[in-house]
Amino acid sequence: MIEAVYITDVSNTLIFEYCNGLSLPKYKTILPKITDIDSDQIGFENSSTNTPIKIVINSTYYVVGHKHQSLLIYVLCSEDKTVSNPLIPHTFITRFVETLQDYFDDLTRSKVEANTDIITLILYQMLDDGMPYITDFNKIRDSVSHTSLLSKIINEASKTTGLQPEVKQSFTTDIPWRRNNARHTNNEMYVDVIENVNMILKPIVTKLKREQYDSAFYSSKADNKVDNYVLSGCIDGQIDFFSQLSGTPTLELTLNKVGSNLEMPRFHRCINLDLFKERRGVLSFIPPEGKSTLMKYQFDLNELKSNREKTSLIKLSTIDVQFSIEPNSSEFEIKLFPANMITKVDFIKVEIVCEDVDDQVKINRISHGDFQTCVSGKHEWSNKDLKKGVVPTLNGTIIAEDNEEQEQPKGEQNTHKRPLYIKLNYSHKGPVPSGMKIDSLLVVNAKGLGENIKPYKGVKYTTKSGDYIVRA
Repeated sequence: MIEAVYITDVSNTLIFEYCNGLSLPKYKTILPKITDIDSDQIGFENSSTNTPIKIVINSTYYVVGHKHQSLLIYVLCSEDKTVSNPLIPHTFITRFVETLQDYFDDLTRSKVEANTDIITLILYQMLDDGMPYITDFNKIRDSVSHTSLLSKIINEASKTTGLQPEVKQSFTTDIPWRRNNARHTNNEMYVDVIENVNMILKPIVTKLKREQYDSAFYSSKADNKVDNYVLSGCIDGQIDFFSQLSGTPTLELTLNKVGSNLEMPRFHRCINLDLFKERRGVLSFIPPEGKSTLMKYQFDLNELKSNREKTSLIKLSTIDVQFSIEPNSSEFEIKLFPANMITKVDFIKVEIVCEDVDDQVKINRISHGDFQTCVSGKHEWSNKDLKKGVVPTLNGTIIAEDNEEQEQPKGEQNTHKRPLYIKLNYSHKGPVPSGMKIDSLLVVNAKGLGENIKPYKGVKYTTKSGDYIVRA
């Protein structure tokens, strides 16, 4: 049972409060329990475990927290043995934040303070006797105006006194994910296929005969063959949809063979599941208004038989990397190989993680991009707007900060430093690694749209890195 919602700033100063009853614990009484938790641990949206932190208040109540930019959102819950899903508060609070973003774009303290009436009305719609009720953006927008409650009262008063013409009653629909009486001048729809690559690689180095190069960017020391071995990996994908269509048209989005052979995809409830079972790869739906995610899916690279099959996906469609460390030395080299099928590289960032937080990275040679060490000790190599065929290369040395200028005593073996691992963070356009593709997007029923209306449509493919780690 969700009993109360609190919105605070990062110092836990209360900005907004919503309670179901007068006998509930006050915010100031639960504040000591909340302040015992580090605010950086409250936001679990980037956590590898994705497990919400449960702050126990007493035997009856607990709090679930969420950090969003400069705000903290807390949900006070009561223990209910009849509710079997412990993730309900977390799912609700995430949906609540998404709804506020839909209303106010960027969430700030000033916007929350200026719109407490609207936020209260939103929570009245989203909760019914402590349980999530209406959580679809479009239905909430039909019930709660973007304007403040005071403005609404003035407008209603103006109507009754005849100062404004009477507004025609909107046509209501029983489709919960669409707004009532949706009308658009420019009818358009866009599909975004987005995949996130998650991999842990271990370089396998084969020594080759050394040759001398004249180039300033390539060293004979790195003249080894490096093949990556995939320790674990998966590709998380989703199909996002943006719709501005009048009426309640029915669309059919047809996927290629890869989409037809998906195992256990997760669908938006607008998708006709019976039709998908009959015609694999065909998504039939009445689209939600605005932004939505039609489907999520996953490809487990660990199910592929050979390492060559796993690495070929990376080499053919996304970013491959060569990470080599010179034996008996603190020198290392990183080479990036963007696949030829990439149409545009948005950015590539490589974080170099050292054995010791005080270790420094000295750059010997760098062919492209910029390198910087942040105040937090984070070493990052950044590249943007790379052209096709370019292989960015960075050669560096790990140096212990306190031993940089010291000589080793005679007879004492030299201790060489080395990176623990590197982490890739990138985004690029072009065919996605799984091979997922949209074959067609058709309007099969133009109810309310008009038979002569041909909506503008577009498809975009984006690949991003998730947890992409290459060990030393």
